[in-house]
Amino acid sequence: MEQQVLKQEKLQYSNAIPLWHMVALSIATFGIYQIFWFYKNWKQLKAHHNLDIKPGWRTAGLFVPIWGLILTYRQFDDIRGHAENSGIEKLFLPGWMLVQYIVLTALWRLPDPYWLLTFFSIAPLTIVQETLNDYWKKEQPELVLKTNLSGGQITVLILGGIFFLLALVGLFAGE
Repeated sequence: MEQQVLKQEKLQYSNAIPLWHMVALSIATFGIYQIFWFYKNWKQLKAHHNLDIKPGWRTAGLFVPIWGLILTYRQFDDIRGHAENSGIEKLFLPGWMLVQYIVLTALWRLPDPYWLLTFFSIAPLTIVQETLNDYWKKEQPELVLKTNLSGGQITVLILGGIFFLLALVGLFAGE
């Protein structure tokens, strides 16, 4: 019994993540999760390929005009390149994903209620994540996909979901 508990504690999971985790966390955090998503990808790719990059600085660079777009494109292109080198056939075009991401993210500037369309900015990231998931399945075939949420993620989903619903009620209830 004790050995079984130790095995469960040592269980490692694949770097792949379910797409629904990504979408739910992005909506519940009003898009803030997307910044963490970029950081996590840089950190995982750095560890896996022994890259000479600083994921924290790259993530901070996302907030710098123009440079953030370059970093976003570079991550998309790196993911595509690693996937292609691993034999993944279902690939995306990094430039096209960047254009979609820019346009959908910019929709926050629309008047009420049309700014809600900005939540679709997660769509191009899910396409990238789908390719990344295929890549991690090939690179880490012995590791299982973590399908359950952590306690912190559940808390974020509950609090973010409540806040999101309150925002919708406030938006559509009128004055």
